[in-house]
Amino acid sequence: MTLRKLLKIVVGLLLLFAVVVGLTSISHPIILIWVTGSARHIGKPIQATIYTNGQVNHGIKVFHIEKYWGSSEKANNYLLKLTEYDSLGMLKFFNINLNEKWIGRPVGTSKNDYDFIVGHLFQSETGGHFTPFQDDMKGFNFDPQLSFTDRQIKFYMPPNKLKFDSVRIELQ
Repeated sequence: MTLRKLLKIVVGLLLLFAVVVGLTSISHPIILIWVTGSARHIGKPIQATIYTNGQVNHGIKVFHIEKYWGSSEKANNYLLKLTEYDSLGMLKFFNINLNEKWIGRPVGTSKNDYDFIVGHLFQSETGGHFTPFQDDMKGFNFDPQLSFTDRQIKFYMPPNKLKFDSVRIELQ
């Protein structure tokens, strides 16, 4: 194979990659943010059983986050996706930080901040910043009474925000 032919193959593959990223970014703008390094791939939901008001709820997805943004410091966070239950647009996702013992909602939840591509969750850097529920200005001025063990997480939701008030997550 000649150098010229190899160069044509490499250029062709780069153009193909650019076209695929460009076309994907039309319906999933976070892909461009990810390619430039300002978003991260969180992955698929983990195995967990979620109970809301004591009943199994299959509509909530749980993701485990092992690192904080921009550092190698280990995190013990769980991100919950509940877009089907959010009527106000404020709780599409929320974060449970077990290291610091708080629950918070993201500062941004647009398609530029969170998106699913082929079943994988992507999160922008902006989407990785959260406001605790306890915050009286940007939060809900509400104590969720977070408690947890190695296999279970329990907390309460702010009243009248969702169709349920209590959540229990059984990790597997």
